[in-house]
Amino acid sequence: MEELLKLNKHECTVIRSNLMEIVSCAERLELALEDADVHEEIGTAKRIVSSCYKVLSAVINAEELAKLDEYNRVPFCLSDLVEDMINVCRSKLRKSNIEIITEIERTIYVSSDPDRLTSCLMNLIINAVKNVDNDFGKITVNVSRLNNKASITISDNGYGANLDDIEERLRNEKSNTGLAVVGKFCREAKTNIVVDESSDGGLAFSFCLPLAKTNEITLKSRKSFIERKSFSPILVYLSKIEEDEEDE
Repeated sequence: MEELLKLNKHECTVIRSNLMEIVSCAERLELALEDADVHEEIGTAKRIVSSCYKVLSAVINAEELAKLDEYNRVPFCLSDLVEDMINVCRSKLRKSNIEIITEIERTIYVSSDPDRLTSCLMNLIINAVKNVDNDFGKITVNVSRLNNKASITISDNGYGANLDDIEERLRNEKSNTGLAVVGKFCREAKTNIVVDESSDGGLAFSFCLPLAKTNEITLKSRKSFIERKSFSPILVYLSKIEEDEEDE
């Protein structure tokens, strides 16, 4: 997967579009096999979809690492962005018993890159989902004002991990892991990410973003920041988890 980092933007786009086509074909094949009662081959179609999603998520992370070289600050409502993102996550993870709790202070405007921030937060949520029990997992997303900044914390009640290993993965831009994306986002945003044990014994990731200046804020009607098309990065990440669960 690390070889994906050597691909340019066009090559990543070609790989991603062709993988998306393979997934679409495999999903249609799966439905056709079900209609024809050829159940012994349905597992093969599912494995094709699962493998494609794993590569797709790696391609998306590779693209994100490249896009972070052009970090673009704009003022936007952080509260709305996180609410929209969590709603998509809850909908996609409805088959599991993992609970996502939000503690979001309303109408917090920040100066950051909303697209890159979405990928950062999604990778932290995916990391949390993988770290918790499927039946008793709890993920908490906290967004609040703290010392004239916006504070974001994503914590879980999972199995924990070696903190030194996690910090190394946050620093390592030579891999296309989700934590590499998180680490690079925080460096581009000029913010420190703090990793610690959560109150429930799992992991907690925290960082801050600068509040938008009052004269930068333009009040607009609420709109979703989150893409809802079939192969948006968020749905690819979440679908990969679903496929992993089905394989077990």
